[in-house]
Amino acid sequence: MSKIKIEKFILDSGERYCVITNKGTGIPLYYANLYLTTQVRNNGHAISSIESKAVNISLFYRFLEKNNIDIEKNILSGMFLSAADIDRLVINIGMTSEFRDSVNHSSGYVSKRTLRNRLNSIIAYLSWLSEELLQYAFSKYERYFYKMIKSIEERRPRCHGSKNIEGDQDKTLSNRAVDVIMKMIDPQSPTNPFKPIVRNRNAIMILILSELGIRGGELLNIKIEDINFQKKRLYIRRRADEISDPRLNQPLVKTLGRALSLSDGLASKLMDYIIYERKFFSKGKTGFLFVTYKSGPTQGKPLSISGYHKIITKIGGCDSLLEGLSGHKLRHTWNYNFSRLMDSQNVSESEQEKMREKLMGWKEGSGTASTYNKRFIEEKADEASIRYQKRFNRRNIGGEGDE
Repeated sequence: MSKIKIEKFILDSGERYCVITNKGTGIPLYYANLYLTTQVRNNGHAISSIESKAVNISLFYRFLEKNNIDIEKNILSGMFLSAADIDRLVINIGMTSEFRDSVNHSSGYVSKRTLRNRLNSIIAYLSWLSEELLQYAFSKYERYFYKMIKSIEERRPRCHGSKNIEGDQDKTLSNRAVDVIMKMIDPQSPTNPFKPIVRNRNAIMILILSELGIRGGELLNIKIEDINFQKKRLYIRRRADEISDPRLNQPLVKTLGRALSLSDGLASKLMDYIIYERKFFSKGKTGFLFVTYKSGPTQGKPLSISGYHKIITKIGGCDSLLEGLSGHKLRHTWNYNFSRLMDSQNVSESEQEKMREKLMGWKEGSGTASTYNKRFIEEKADEASIRYQKRFNRRNIGGEGDE
């Protein structure tokens, strides 16, 4: 088993950070972490981006460790990765973790996009590392360096932008699937897959996602103080590096802060949840709305991202209509239903886009709205195509076809 690991921690400022370490020695990898700090963190990248690059670089060092390659020493000597080294590297980092050290290499490969991202991270790191180590001597070995980089670039898989034509349909849920979810999450439902103690909390979480179309990170980031029950408003606020949040993997609000209206029913459910249920499990001064109920050291602490995903996955495994269920599917479904509602009320496309951008927290004119509106646009295009075909056929009835 490799000794190269990633350690995550929270700084006193509340900032989440990570370092690549050698577990055998307990010492962080100097150049790898210098790169993450000076080239990634200091350039304003979010922790998710820093961690992603750290994972890719750690995979590179695990490969080097496995093949007894001292990359820093080699670069200082003007020795770069050979074509054979690069071939082995691509094969190694192209496998999922459970197959990477296995003799059976016939399965367990990552996607082309993932492999390309990993190689891009390694290319960027090697480019920085070579210049950092060689300094003024870089020009002496420049030709060999670029030969190595070109060799890695040529082995990157091509990822076409076009997607499966059925992909956008699969991002939204059918009305039947939504009905199944709503019946299932009813705390009194015999098909509810959760223990009675967490049923109401979980139901409210799903209702918020379904009624407001917010992201999972936004849901887990809600504090009680973000709810104005008098005005029936929920405020989505950005809290990156929140000191009071004990979660190492902090849920983040990736969109703009905004105020969302709450229906009478949802506002009432939230009020009852806070007054009659949550208070029995919350501990300390944490003000996060959704907390862990399970007894133990985490009870009363903010619900984790993994805990949230377990809830969604459990629901998705209860019915074939819900296969592949995710919180993001609920967001896409909200956008689809919003489009249908606006279309039925003859709201112009420009007004629809402005409202959608406001409700979803997107920057005005960002174009993100079209990404979440593809299914509706496809349906309208299909309807227009059928109308055209019918009109064409009526006009040409009795006409002679080409021989």
